[in-house]
Amino acid sequence: MARVHGADARVYLGERDASADISNVSLDFTAETHDATTLNSANAVESDPGLLGWEASIDAFYDPAVGGIARQLENIGGTIAATTVVDGDANAIGDSAVVLPSSVLTKVSAPKSVADLMKLAATLKGNGKAGLFGKLLHVIGQETITGSSASVNNSASSANGGRGNVHVTAVTGSWTMKVQHSANDSAWADLITFTQATAGGGATSESKEVASTVNQYLRTDFTEDVAGSVTFTMAFA
Repeated sequence: MARVHGADARVYLGERDASADISNVSLDFTAETHDATTLNSANAVESDPGLLGWEASIDAFYDPAVGGIARQLENIGGTIAATTVVDGDANAIGDSAVVLPSSVLTKVSAPKSVADLMKLAATLKGNGKAGLFGKLLHVIGQETITGSSASVNNSASSANGGRGNVHVTAVTGSWTMKVQHSANDSAWADLITFTQATAGGGATSESKEVASTVNQYLRTDFTEDVAGSVTFTMAFA
């Protein structure tokens, strides 16, 4: 059985690769239960399922500079559009990933100690179903021409739909990024089309869910609509 080391994980928080800031991320997934016990329950507790939810607790090193994580996480009650946590060595297409939808920043603390580096802690609470067992489709890196990534083979198709996240950390020109799927690894169709990334819009992120069938093979497609470059990562669960 393969073992995975926490030091090899990567965290993409909205439009930032926050891996160089974060020392720990803890993901908790919950399902509410409601007491449905009656006199006919044969002396046993019965429960009905309730709402699903998730929470991410982040420990980071404090950086108040413009573009730093402290500035990114200053808007309490604000929304982070997408969060992706990649396991493994996080540098290969097909690495496992947790693909999380938009979340609300509910808490930030920044303790200061005379004997330690300044730290930052934050809590995100999620909106929507989380993708726990996703795959990395595009390693963080720059593209300068239209193209497609290598494909990921999921062994079989799925009728359960899925979620895709894109994190654009830098962009010039205009680019359209897509998740494409295929039944045979040769004929491709669009599964998710993300909002066009533009120089005017700057770094951005987006999470999109589909309810349709997802074919066996997946890949990233990126189109240069206006000349420039784009640095991004993408994952799908």
